[in-house]
Amino acid sequence: MSKAESLVVVKLDHNGGQAPLVFEVLEQAGLLGEVFENELELLESGAMGFRVPRDRMAAVVLALECNGFADVRAYEVQPSRETEK
Repeated sequence: MSKAESLVVVKLDHNGGQAPLVFEVLEQAGLLGEVFENELELLESGAMGFRVPRDRMAAVVLALECNGFADVRAYEVQPSRETEK
C-alpha cells in the first residue's frame, strides 16, 4: 500500500524565476527530502506542484508561506486502485 500523499501547488512570479527559491526554502527548513523524486510538475504558467507525504504537508506549506510565498495550496492525493494492488 502506498503512503498517503499531498500535492502542494506554489504560485510563482510570472516567469517562474522563483522556482529555485522554493527548493532553497525547503532545504533550509530540512524538508527538501520530503519532496518525492520525479514528482515535480510545472503546472499552469507561473505555478509549480510537487508531492509530499501527507503528514508533512502542513510543515511544507508553512515553511513556504513564512518565506514570502503568499499563494500556496495543498490537496490530498487519492491513490488509484492500481497503486493499491
